[in-house]
Amino acid sequence: MCRNKDIAIYYFSATGNSLKSASVIASRFDKSELIKINRMNVMEHPGSPIIGFVFPVYMGGVPDIVHHFLENFPFQKDTYYFSVATYYTYKGHTLPIVNKMLNNKGFRLSYGNYIPTVGNCLKEYEVKENKRPSILKKSTIITERIADDIKNKTEKQLSHYCVISEKLHKGAFKLFFKDSHRKFTVDNNCIGCGICSKVCPVDNIVMKDGKPQWEANCESCHACVHWCPKNAISIGKSKGRLQYHNPDVKMSHLL
Repeated sequence: MCRNKDIAIYYFSATGNSLKSASVIASRFDKSELIKINRMNVMEHPGSPIIGFVFPVYMGGVPDIVHHFLENFPFQKDTYYFSVATYYTYKGHTLPIVNKMLNNKGFRLSYGNYIPTVGNCLKEYEVKENKRPSILKKSTIITERIADDIKNKTEKQLSHYCVISEKLHKGAFKLFFKDSHRKFTVDNNCIGCGICSKVCPVDNIVMKDGKPQWEANCESCHACVHWCPKNAISIGKSKGRLQYHNPDVKMSHLL
């Protein structure tokens, strides 16, 4: 980790939407650092005056891996903390949850905002290809505005935290994605390339006898489904649905 950067942004991204947003924000600064959130993050404060957390909304809530990361982050005083959450149709009360986590440690978010983008939960739905350009255009406009806000250290008050809302969102996510690691299937198109294992943000996929196997720490991010070069991986009703990744993000960026 580099120190003395103008801004440090921690991100969690499966198909590139959140990484794209984090990259745009970082581009506003001369010295920036993008840091991938994973279960092995070394908890050391980067020493930057501006620190952000960018990630996707998971059914109106915070992904488990991000929740765990924030619980263990070494927050410091005199720092401008911000969080940006990407979402498809429903943003819920995600950022108030993040702010509450900071409040519990004696800190707060100076700024929080949401960016609409193309959803990637093929288990539940498919975003048609002809709808994607307009969604991404709107996403770009909003991302640019948010980047300007953060560059100017704009203060933005968030809505109030609601414990009932957080519990409902957690319950709904567990209901829809319980034991996701048991619900993946691989068809005969699989060529054993191991890309699914490489793009998994939590290193939950191991290759055995040339085929992927999912362990129990799945984040239900769908990265493996979307990045498979043969579209050989399915989960739930995803079979036959169109894969997606942010057009400005390559697989190598995630790796």
